Formats: sequence, structure tokens, C-alpha cells
Amino acid sequence: MRIDILFLSVVFVFISNSYSISESLQTDTNRIEADSCARVLDFDCAIDSYKEALLFENVDSSLVDFLDIHNRIGDIYYKQGYFTEANRSYQLVLKYAEKHGEESEAAKALMGQSHVLWRYGDNVKSIKNILKSIDLFRSLKDTANLVSASNILGGIYVSTGELRKASDIYEETLSIAIAGKDSIGMASSYEYKGVIRSFKKEYAEAIKYYLKSLSINLKIGNEVDAGITNANIGEAYMNLADYKIALEYLSVAEEILTRYNFNSGLIFVNYCAGECYMRLGQFSKAHQRFNKSLALISVTGESREKSTVLGLKTECFELEGEFEQAYKLQKEYAIAKDSLNASNQNEQLMQIMGQFEFEKKEQENLFLQQENDLKAKEIESKQAQIRLQYAIVIILIIFLLIVVFLFIKLYKNKKLLDEANQTKNKLFGFIAHDIKAPLGNLQMLVHMLGDGYAHNKEEQSKVLSELNNCAYSVVQLTDDLISWSVAQQDGLNFHPENLVLGELVKDTLDLFKPQIDFKKIDIENSIQPFLEVYVDKKAFLSIMRNIVSNAIKFSESGGEIVISAKEVMDKKSGRAMTELRCKDEGVGMSKKKIDLLINSNQIHTTRGTANEKGTGLGLNLIKEFVEKSEGYIKIKSKENVGTRFSVFLPTVDQ
Repeated sequence: MRIDILFLSVVFVFISNSYSISESLQTDTNRIEADSCARVLDFDCAIDSYKEALLFENVDSSLVDFLDIHNRIGDIYYKQGYFTEANRSYQLVLKYAEKHGEESEAAKALMGQSHVLWRYGDNVKSIKNILKSIDLFRSLKDTANLVSASNILGGIYVSTGELRKASDIYEETLSIAIAGKDSIGMASSYEYKGVIRSFKKEYAEAIKYYLKSLSINLKIGNEVDAGITNANIGEAYMNLADYKIALEYLSVAEEILTRYNFNSGLIFVNYCAGECYMRLGQFSKAHQRFNKSLALISVTGESREKSTVLGLKTECFELEGEFEQAYKLQKEYAIAKDSLNASNQNEQLMQIMGQFEFEKKEQENLFLQQENDLKAKEIESKQAQIRLQYAIVIILIIFLLIVVFLFIKLYKNKKLLDEANQTKNKLFGFIAHDIKAPLGNLQMLVHMLGDGYAHNKEEQSKVLSELNNCAYSVVQLTDDLISWSVAQQDGLNFHPENLVLGELVKDTLDLFKPQIDFKKIDIENSIQPFLEVYVDKKAFLSIMRNIVSNAIKFSESGGEIVISAKEVMDKKSGRAMTELRCKDEGVGMSKKKIDLLINSNQIHTTRGTANEKGTGLGLNLIKEFVEKSEGYIKIKSKENVGTRFSVFLPTVDQ
């Protein structure tokens, strides 16, 4: 595992997070083109376009844009391994940013320059710059860049062997990235956790974290970081001695990093591939790879990796038996390694790190104190707000209760009005239906007189007597209906009482005597005189009139109607009921028609056997009054055989 790969990942996250291409749309064409090229990692195009954009920008006209462009150029140069050019851009940004108080751009330049200084092996200046950058990002509350800068600090801790401190930083940055749903930050943090595992020689665990990072990078299209992660996975497999798989991952990394001219990453890929070939005994290929790394180091001026490559090349000569070559190279390797160790173990560097840790703790304590004071004030303010909210809620609840009360009252009034209208309509129907039978008798008797049916005085006297009885019945019925309708103005209010069933049936049959005689129907009334029912009298008379009327209406001339009653026990309710039956030998009904009559509230009218015309309200009246009387009806019928109509009503109330 080589620490440079960690920092290459960090800088890419830095570029991605710090300089999102989703900034406000620029009016300058060259700037837009440069941003587009940077998005697709076409670095040459981006550099050219940014430089052209600078021709229209200067430190007097648009300072922020001027500094931002130079920071972007510096980042691209760093990614290509041109550290001198990158440092020149960052230095220019710092010159003007610090002078004009542009802290955000200064912090980004310090972070970029810290990378360059680390590559050159100057850890002291590198850590000074990154600590300044962290302080600025923290004061600016720039969370994304604070994470990137903290990760760089973690990388320096790794390079000095402070793995525990580095691990703590990476845990913190991962938590921040997850909380902010920052996919790039999460990918980088997982990669850094893998780096820590690799330094601890826990290579299998390292691969698990690398694969998490790789999955996220591939998902979001972060190709360069995906290339770096492939290289790190390759190195982990190499350390597990699985050289073939290692070379596969290194090959993928090389293809990606070559495509984007990522020289710093290619240094690492080549000497890792060289080590794999060396372990496989393919020394010629190993030397080719080591030489590529050294050539790229010459191009980039990066001294940190030189000792590593020279050490591997020396070992390769020894394994080949080329001891003279190994001896010559060993001297050069020793010089490079001593120089690097001196940089990493510098006493001043350790002092800076210790001072930073102390100041960080002090700042955290001060921040916690300020945060506690602020929270106390917030709690006091929130309590006042809560009290006010409670008062408002109580007022709203009272208002809502008043509204609900008024609504319920209006609803009840509307319901009463609807019921009154329905009652009115029913009353008209009841009157029309109940008065029709005696009026029909009158019409029939008058017709008999007109046709000369009564040939002598005795017959005429008999007909006139019947006319008088019918007229009396009409008057009596009208009085009853008017009295009943007046009593029902507030709805269909029933007043049940104990009634002798036989008497009510006899009165009803007397009312229909002319029609019975006219159709020569034989009536058999077998109701016992002691039977009583508990029902509203007027409602029962209306029920009985309709039952008898329908039986007569649908009976053939000369037919028979049997009326009977008995006490039964209702299985559902378990209470005693009186079953009143009216059986005729009329036209009967189909089962479909019975279901339609019982289950539908629609009006159905059918002419009788003597062409009698009905109102269609009869069965509806029966159903209405029987249900109101807490009873029910049953109909059993067969076409051309007859119908048995049963009404079940409560027995006498004890």
C-alpha cells in the first residue's frame, strides 16, 4: 500500500466537491466550455479554455472568477502530475485572495498547495497549509471542503504512522458524508478506511472497503476515482500474493488513468504491476514497469515515490542474481530513503501536529460552551413559543368545537326537514291508496244502478244501503287519515298498543264487502278471538287494508281467500311473534318478482284480474309499517296457483 494513492483520491474529491459545475451559469463562452471539458475530464481542453477565459478576467474586474479559474487550473495540473505549474497557480491565488480577504478561495488554494508540498516531501509546510485550510473552512461553515481538507490531514497522519488519529478522522468524515447524502464523500471515506486496513496488513478487510468505494464511484460516473480504487484493490491482492487478480485490477486502473493522463496515479500502478511481475519471476516485465515509474517521477518531479521504486528495482536485480547492478542501485536507494525518512520524522512536524491537537481540543471546548449557552437561550425562547402555541391551539379547539356544534345542529335540522318532506310525500301516497278501495266500491255500485242491475225496489234499496255504507266508510276513512296525517307532522311516530286481531281483520273485510261480493270471492276468516298483537292501530289497519286489497285484486272471480293467525317463536330474536297469514288462489308471482317487490323501494303497479288499477304503493306501505312495528314479512307464491302473504308482528306486551 502506498500513501500517494490515498492523496490522489482526496484531491479528486476536492475537485469534485469544491468546484461543482452546477455553479451559476457564466455568460462568458470560454468559461462555459472550460467547465464542460472539466466535467468530462478532458483536461487539455479545460486548461486551454480556462486560459482563454482569463483573457477577459483580471483582478480588477472580477476577483472571485479570476481566483476560481486559477484554482481550477491548479487542480487540473496537479491531477496530471505537473506539480510546479499547479503550485504556481495556487501561489497566485493566495497572493490576491489573502490581500482582498477572499477566504474561501484562499482556503481552496491552501488545500491544493498542501498536496503539492506533500508530493515534494515537505511535510512541515504541507501540514501548516492544510491546518490553515481547515480553520478557514470551519469558520466559513463549508462542510464539503472541510471534509476534503480533513481527509488530507488524515493522510498525513497515516504517512507518519499515526493510524489511530487518521482512523478517527475518516470515521468522522464518513459520518458527515452519510448525513449530507454526499456520494463522493462516502466513496472517498470508504477508500480511506481501506487504506487504514492495508497499513494494518488487514488486506481482506481493506478490499471490502475498496469495493464499497468502487461501487459508489461507478454508480455516479466518477471514473478517475474508480481508476484509483482499482489500483488500491490490485495492491491489496498483491499483498495477499494473488498476483494474477492483482494484475487484472491494475490493468483496469492503468487504462482509466492513461486515458486521463493521470501521471501521479500511473507511477503507483506501474511499480505495483512491476512488483507483481517480480514475484511471478517475470523480471524483464518487472524492470519495464519500474522504469516507467521512474520516468514519470522525472516528469512530475515527485520525489516521495522514488525511494520505493528504487528499492523494488534493487530487489529485482538481487532476485535475478545481478548483484553488481543491485549494489550500484542500493546507494541511490539509500540516499532517497534517508531523505524521505528525514521529512516524515521531522521534529518540527511532530510539534505542529501536537499543537494542532491541543488547539483543536480548546476550540471544541469553547464551541461546546458557546453551544450550551445558545441552547439555553433557544430552550427559553422555545418554551415561550410553546406556551403561545398552546394558547392558540386552545382557542382553535374552542372555535372548532363551536363550528362542529353548529354544523351538527344544521345537519340535524336538514335531516328533520328531509324527513318531514318524505313524510309529507308518504302521507299523500297513503291517503290516495287507502281511500281508493271504498271509492272503488262506490263507483261499482253506481255502475250497477246505471246498468239496471237492481230491477226492483228491494234490490235498489239494498244497493242504496250499500252506497250509504260505502259513503260512510269513505267519510270515516278520510277522517281517520286526516287525523293520522295531522298527528304525523313530526314524522312517522307510532304508538303501539294491545289490539284484538280478529276485530281489526273483521272491520277490514267489511270495508271490502262490495268488491268481495262483486267478484264472488269466498272469505274464510279462521282467526281466534283471543289473539292480540302489540302494534299501532292505524298502521295495522293500513297494513290489513293493503293485504286484503291485493288478495281481492289478484283473485279470480269465484276464488277463495283464507285469513288465519297463530303465535310463533322468532328464531333470530327469540321473542314471541304473531303470524298473520292471507292466502289466495290468484294469479301468483314468480320468485324474481317477489325478490323485486321485497328488496326494492321502487313503486310497481299491476292491474288485477278484473282490470283493477292500483297505485303501486301498497307493498311499500306494508313494508314501511311492518318494519316500524318491529316485524317482518314473508311472501310465498307460485304463478297461476296463488300467494301466501305472512306478516309477523309482536305479540301482546306483558
